[in-house]
Amino acid sequence: MSSSKVFISELSDNSSVETIFLVASKVVRETRNGDPYLCLTLQDRTGTIEGRAWDNALALEGRFEVDDFVALRGRVSSYRGELQLTVTDVEKISDDQVELDKFLPHSRWDSDDLFDKLQRLIAQEIASDEVRRFLDALFADEDRRRAYLQAPAAVSNHHAYLGGLIEHSLSMARLAVSMGRHYEAYYPGLVDTDLVVAGCILHDIGKIDELTYRRSFDYSTEGRLVGHIAGGCELVGRIAESLSPRLDKNLEMQLKHLVLSHHGKKEYGAPITPRSAEAMMLHQLDMVDSRMNMHWNACRDLLETEGGGQSWTDYERPLGGYVYVGNDEARRWRGDNPSPDLAQGPGLAPTTGDDGSIVEVVEEATNSARDGGAAAEPAEANLSLFGD
Repeated sequence: MSSSKVFISELSDNSSVETIFLVASKVVRETRNGDPYLCLTLQDRTGTIEGRAWDNALALEGRFEVDDFVALRGRVSSYRGELQLTVTDVEKISDDQVELDKFLPHSRWDSDDLFDKLQRLIAQEIASDEVRRFLDALFADEDRRRAYLQAPAAVSNHHAYLGGLIEHSLSMARLAVSMGRHYEAYYPGLVDTDLVVAGCILHDIGKIDELTYRRSFDYSTEGRLVGHIAGGCELVGRIAESLSPRLDKNLEMQLKHLVLSHHGKKEYGAPITPRSAEAMMLHQLDMVDSRMNMHWNACRDLLETEGGGQSWTDYERPLGGYVYVGNDEARRWRGDNPSPDLAQGPGLAPTTGDDGSIVEVVEEATNSARDGGAAAEPAEANLSLFGD
């Protein structure tokens, strides 16, 4: 069987395929007639696809395990608006026959660079010594920091790739700074931006233990028995208690509330619903950032297609329907707003100096209290926050 690689993003309806996949999950089920069939989730760095083996299911199932690389032969078809593979043959192959980076989805940006940007944001935007002391302790543990940079933000749906957690958290923190400034001016004293930013950084930190992501993405035993919300809350308590002097009790309680309530509703898995302005804002930021990533996943191929002839995505189950993009004809009314250079990471593209070198755009701290001075007046909305 061929060991060449065809990516999931390259598959098309009614085509034959013979290539390598990483097995994310497998289970044997029965048809209505009681006949066994094999259900697979197959993965490479471009996504996942469901596979079904209707013939010789038990024999094929015994050839490999979850997290094995397999050479697979089958046919692609469309089922309920999504591509699916009918598997006719499969065999396990050794790790030394594959290039690992072809099978693990990862952020478009380097996670170390994203973390550096997050650290810079903390240094420039967090006024509270107690909040900064807590965040310093959070990332002082090297294993925890490494896991935070590597973990996905979810098994599927949004930021479901290596580096997804840090990408999601940084994006939310940047939004929190902008939105916090806005409402500090509108409703003085209502929102503590430091607290919201800390919540953005903390809200999903339990994912580092809830998920497994060395190969395929799945839930760990701790993830299934405890979950990232309870685990994140426990972590806040451990760090608060480890500090000397101990973290302010009221701050600890508010940080725990942010983690416990960030899903917003009990039917969404939140043990308690948001009971503060900061908790409500955190929940909404989480919803917005996760859904925008889901829309990007759905629309990216159409947006990057030369000519932009197609206006609608395929049916997107996580979003509950088709997503409108609009073709070139439908977008004629738009102004010419250049997009950031994606190669430079999130935020504004860096400027170039006279000698051709890259000059980073670094925001000055807007609150002189960070340097021990009096608090500055709230600034107007500053879109350059989303640069560096």
